[in-house]
Amino acid sequence: MIIGTAGHVDHGKTELIKALTGIDTDRLHEEKERGISIDIGFAPYRLPDGKLAGVIDVPGHEKFIHNMLAGIGGIDLVLLVIDATEGVMPQTREHLDILNLLQVQKGLVVITKVDLVEEEWLEMVKEDVEQAVKGSFLEGASVHVVSSVTGLGLEELRKAIDELAEAVVEKDTAAPLRVPVDRIFSASGFGTVITGTILGGTVVPGQRVEVLPPGKECRVRGVQVHGRQVEKAVAGQRVALNLAGLEKKDVVRGSVVAEPGYFHLTRYCDARLVLLPSAPRPLINMAPVHFYLGTTRVVSRMRLLGCEELAPGETGFAQCRLDRAVVARRGDPFIIRSYSPMRTIGGGVVLDENPVRHKRFRQDVLERLKELEKEDPLPFVLQKLGEKHYATLQDLALLTQLGQQSLREIMERALEQGEVMLLDDLYVRRPVVERWEKAILQELEAFHRARPLQRGMQKARVFGLLPGKTPQRLFDALIERLRDQGRLETSREFVFKSGFQPEPGTRQEEQLRRVEALFKEAGLNSPAGKEIGQMLGLKNDEEEELLDYLQHRGVLVKVAEDMYLHRDVYKRGLQALARHFQDHPTLTLAQYRDILQTSRKLAQILLEHFDAMKYTRRVEDERVPWKVPTGSDATEAEKN
Repeated sequence: MIIGTAGHVDHGKTELIKALTGIDTDRLHEEKERGISIDIGFAPYRLPDGKLAGVIDVPGHEKFIHNMLAGIGGIDLVLLVIDATEGVMPQTREHLDILNLLQVQKGLVVITKVDLVEEEWLEMVKEDVEQAVKGSFLEGASVHVVSSVTGLGLEELRKAIDELAEAVVEKDTAAPLRVPVDRIFSASGFGTVITGTILGGTVVPGQRVEVLPPGKECRVRGVQVHGRQVEKAVAGQRVALNLAGLEKKDVVRGSVVAEPGYFHLTRYCDARLVLLPSAPRPLINMAPVHFYLGTTRVVSRMRLLGCEELAPGETGFAQCRLDRAVVARRGDPFIIRSYSPMRTIGGGVVLDENPVRHKRFRQDVLERLKELEKEDPLPFVLQKLGEKHYATLQDLALLTQLGQQSLREIMERALEQGEVMLLDDLYVRRPVVERWEKAILQELEAFHRARPLQRGMQKARVFGLLPGKTPQRLFDALIERLRDQGRLETSREFVFKSGFQPEPGTRQEEQLRRVEALFKEAGLNSPAGKEIGQMLGLKNDEEEELLDYLQHRGVLVKVAEDMYLHRDVYKRGLQALARHFQDHPTLTLAQYRDILQTSRKLAQILLEHFDAMKYTRRVEDERVPWKVPTGSDATEAEKN
């Protein structure tokens, strides 16, 4: 768990943490000299159950808001610190706005330096505080009056923190690792060390991680939590990682240490944008703002998608166009500050970290973003799946940056609701499957009308109806699904609608008789298939349809590419083969040529066909019998 502080400069945040933990979080020489916090500081805080929570101290001065924002992300509860001698001040209100925008859910109000004020004044401060937090997540939160000098109220504050800690929801330790970097330094003898809060996942020594930017993989040499070497650190903990193979100059505050492959750098993200009621003016389309996400700060132009300008207190959808690439994830909160002068004016939530570029005022775009606003991640997962047509669970995990276990539960729900189908190991949106099925069946219908003699479409041609690069296993599963539904049938390399039987017309019946007679008369000297059209005066590719039909009916047997024999001729050739093996253990090409009294070329074609059919087996220059059937059995086999 991470506890954060917030509040105006010099209101006693650092002294309060020192009183609670015994640690001075001001580590910089300049901080000691000036007596104010400039950068974020850290300390461990031991809870009653013995576990250590991380405490983050943030600077309160307006000049260091960028440092405050780098530390406040990822906290579980906040201590809003207010000086009893001054009451609510400008940075108190700005920090409170920031906490609301970052969707912090739990916190306490701590009024410090109460040893310096009278009771009457303290009551006035309490009223001021109550009014300041009205309408925020801290409305109704307990208010604690303490003195870091005398110790007054500290024990009650500890108890209140302990009670809130019990209600903190644990982060997902099975999610992909993500650690926004807030500090980088070099340790003598160790190399580069980064620190940050683990937002999701687990990290162990020896693990491979990716640092973005620069987009470099490296190995975790060591893991520390609160200064101690550990064998594992999990989501919700402050961590220091010693990274082997990474130079200090290669990583900056705002980089992210992550599970390799899950996260990427982006310069665009879709977001729900909120402009604070206290913003001094409307936000106009494409206005530049300072954009804070995690520990990073960039400049962004806000492309308003549903309006020309956003008035103070209003919300809307925007596409954030960043001047530098960052790592973002759906659900990440962010803060925007006016470009000049710098002032917190709003914030929002990332809805899609890898969107397409949108045209403005498109109703379909706005409806899509409304879907993504839902807390339920299913609409987001379905949209990402729809962009890719199909995906494995691993593919989806990379697309959505979700852990596979939580994603598996989401997809099981999607299957139950009928939103997706699982074909082999690939998830596909139901409308996509139905569209593909309709295209296949319509194409088969048209094919059967155009070519009534052909047995069906070749599978390769049907496969071509699906988008390019569709995996073979997806096509096979789709065909099997249609076959199980009784909507189509398959036979070897052919696909056809259920119940379809080739039916020749009157003209085709005549052509078929002529082709059969030609092959029967030609015997072993049958013409090549491509010659049939010329011999009989057929049009276009009619001969191919006629030959396929006769082969399907068992009238012709295909013995080689573009070579057919009449079944009677083929049967005699097969019977001659069987008779030979009754008396001889082997057969040569020359012997078979002489038996058939034909050319060496045709004898070789037939023997190679018999090898392919496993009727014979070639041993050096001879054939030996393998599974030689009778002629009728072979002819029947050839029909299918």
